[in-house]
Amino acid sequence: MIKILAKEYCQAVAFLCKKLDSEVAQYDLFLSKSRQSAIDFLKNSIGCQAIIMIGDVGDNSTLFADTFNLAMFYDKFAERNVTDFCKLTHMELPAQHAMDKLCMAPESFNHYAPTYCNQCTCYGEYKKTHVYMLADDERECSVVYDTYLYNDLLKNNLGATRYVYKVFGLSKKSVNERLVKLGKYVSHKCETINLDTKIVLTFPPKCAKSIVNETLNRLKELFGDSIYASDDQSPAKTVVDLLSQIGKTVSVAESITGGMIASSIVDVAGASNVLYEGVVTYSIPSKCERLGLNPHFVDQFGVVSQQVAQEMAFGLLKNGTDIAVATTGYAGPVADEGMPVGLCYIAVATAKGVSVYRNIFSGDRNAIRAQATNMALYLIVKTIAK
Repeated sequence: MIKILAKEYCQAVAFLCKKLDSEVAQYDLFLSKSRQSAIDFLKNSIGCQAIIMIGDVGDNSTLFADTFNLAMFYDKFAERNVTDFCKLTHMELPAQHAMDKLCMAPESFNHYAPTYCNQCTCYGEYKKTHVYMLADDERECSVVYDTYLYNDLLKNNLGATRYVYKVFGLSKKSVNERLVKLGKYVSHKCETINLDTKIVLTFPPKCAKSIVNETLNRLKELFGDSIYASDDQSPAKTVVDLLSQIGKTVSVAESITGGMIASSIVDVAGASNVLYEGVVTYSIPSKCERLGLNPHFVDQFGVVSQQVAQEMAFGLLKNGTDIAVATTGYAGPVADEGMPVGLCYIAVATAKGVSVYRNIFSGDRNAIRAQATNMALYLIVKTIAK
């Protein structure tokens, strides 16, 4: 595990996180301007693979030394490199008190020569944990990463075997609790956005095929039907691919999602082969006129109800599609009396019948709509698989 400490989310932090994500490296990012919380974070991080501190190198060197009661020394190598950098770039040489801070390092630590700024990266090892203090400069961070960090921390990933799975409908906490049960032979990482989770498994080089197969089978046992793809693709891409394979079409009647389902499908190449129709029946009159919904039916059950969602899907199915999907719900900020914000009914109809799914999504208005959209797409996938 790599621990990253910074006062704020800056370009250097963004660059580093992107690089680590590309390598599927496990890391924790901690942002805090509190000195005490930073000290607590450092103390709790000793024993991990590496600590990377991004910001003012002099301040972070002092912080690390103070945290672990380490002596500080003045590094003449750093002084020479800062001086050379300033001459080369015609930058004014820092005042002596500033130079003192730039060139100080904890005992047994050293500096790398700078390339794009007047701060030398400070590095060392403390109790078998690699420690790096990087300047808040994206270009400098890039050089240090490519020249040192990758070789020091990530070169063992060369030859590693990776598998990607997509899982739907579980919280990130639930996913991680299950991934822990896969055992020690595989590292894992997950990212969850609007109920859609990408799981990346990384096996070490030359890992026995039997272990890989056992682990993958265990994953499928742990997640079951929640797995909808064995590569990194969206629910919409999965819908388009599956419908294309079987030569079927889908239509959507959207209220709460306001066209997001159709838009997600259209974003995928090949959508024209599978999307028959998309309508946004946002008002009650629209639902009645476009889908043949009886207004008295709405009065009886409420516009957000299982019955209305079912009739919306049936009305759409009559227009000549293979699968019809309808959504109705409350995105907020308020809902009808006695109804929770986030309540949503999604109906999926085929010639064989209709299924209606009741959900309560959480978050702000757009988060609820995004979750409803992904859920509708996932339900299309499950309907095709039946």
